[in-house]
Amino acid sequence: MRDIVTADQFVAGIISVLALKDHKSFVLRDTQLDQMFQNAYKELAAKQEELNVTPNFTFFIDPFHGDSVSLRQTLLAAKEKKLIALNNPTFHTFEIKLDDDRAHKYLGKGPLSEAFLTGIVERHFSV
Repeated sequence: MRDIVTADQFVAGIISVLALKDHKSFVLRDTQLDQMFQNAYKELAAKQEELNVTPNFTFFIDPFHGDSVSLRQTLLAAKEKKLIALNNPTFHTFEIKLDDDRAHKYLGKGPLSEAFLTGIVERHFSV
């Protein structure tokens, strides 16, 4: 039986790897981050058989606005879990707030391996 991968788990895993690589500040104002997460999702979807997982989400980018509503909602959920902090009144940037211990805990409990998530970060997040 396959494990389900949620958007929250996928983003938490990526954020954990980014935290461990000390890459902790991102801009939301433009849509480059949305594109990074969409590309990462496409890789996950392409490898779901090999990984024995089923994603129950997408990070589809709206062609008119250039952003992903589901990604933005997932980032708000990450804020509620204190994984990130949204900065300034218009939320144009965010900072990853995970320390190494908490990042390792997330990576140890998720359905995706740290090695897979590290590869995703290296290929899609310019780290």
